[in-house]
Amino acid sequence: MVTTRIRRSSADDLDALVGLGREYCAADGHAFDEATVRSGFAGVVADDTHGAVLVAEVESAVVGYAVVSWGWSIEIGGLDVVLDEIYVRPKGRGVGGRLLAAVEALCRDVGAKRVFLETEPDNERARRWYAANGFETEPSIWMSKELG
Repeated sequence: MVTTRIRRSSADDLDALVGLGREYCAADGHAFDEATVRSGFAGVVADDTHGAVLVAEVESAVVGYAVVSWGWSIEIGGLDVVLDEIYVRPKGRGVGGRLLAAVEALCRDVGAKRVFLETEPDNERARRWYAANGFETEPSIWMSKELG
C-alpha cells in the first residue's frame, strides 16, 4: 500500500498544481490556459473564503489534488460544497479514494450538508468510481453562462 499524506495546499504547491492541472485538462479533453489555471489555484490556495485545495503527497511529491468551492443552498437549508476538480496520477493505487475521503471530512468539518460534483456524461469510469464512493446521479441538469 502506498503511504499517502493528504493536506491543505500552500503557495509552495502552486507549480505542482498547475502541472497536474495541465494533465487534468488533457485527460478530460479541456483546453488548458496556464494563466487561468494558475490564477484559479492561486486564489483559493491563498484565501479559503471561497473554497479549499487539498493535495495528496506520495514520498513528498504532490501526485493529486481536489478543489472544493463553498456554496449555500436554500433547498437543503445550509452550506453545500461543489467538488470542482479531483485529479490523481497514477490511478488505481487508492490515492484518489483517500483524497475523496479527506474532501468529505473537510466538508463535514465546515458544516456542509451536501457535496455536489459533475462529470462528463461519457466518463463511465469516473461515474462508476463516484457511485462506488456513495455519490448518486441527480436528475437535474447543470447549466452555465460565461460572464466575461
